[in-house]
Amino acid sequence: FPKPPATKGGILEISIAGFLRATIQGRRLKFPEFRLSWLVVLALLLMLAFNRIRLADPVASAALIFSQGLPMVFAWLNRRQPGLWLLGLGLALNLAAISLNGGFMPIRPETLLALGLPPESWVIGQRLGMTKDLVLPGAETNLWLLSDWLISPAWFPIRGAFSIGDVLIAAGVFWVL
Repeated sequence: FPKPPATKGGILEISIAGFLRATIQGRRLKFPEFRLSWLVVLALLLMLAFNRIRLADPVASAALIFSQGLPMVFAWLNRRQPGLWLLGLGLALNLAAISLNGGFMPIRPETLLALGLPPESWVIGQRLGMTKDLVLPGAETNLWLLSDWLISPAWFPIRGAFSIGDVLIAAGVFWVL
């Protein structure tokens, strides 16, 4: 995984902003108490292994679905915490797209071309390297609107494709922090 930049919206800066806001408002800053937070750690470890170890596609798709389900359970159990309902909604949208497209997140050939990946580096209908993505044309994709079709802007330091679910997950995490 690429290391996030140490500035502009890092966890330290968000924590400092939260501390300052609480101080200005005369409130005490308190970290929320989460139930079964180890589910998130387990899901992250599974995703890390998923991206580092070449698994047979049926095993990889089951691992991906399982690793998406764990944080959904966490989000549901903690849904009364601010932002976790939004995070859970994003996870549910991603899980729907993955589950209805063979256990992998669909990505369109046009998206790969826009990212600068030449056609000889991927095959329609097959998994993109060791990623979670399955290359599928829009017409063959179930719920294509929930697939990885959004692209980070050229000026952004990390170039990649992401889904609407990813946007909601990020917004939910930001809200929680």
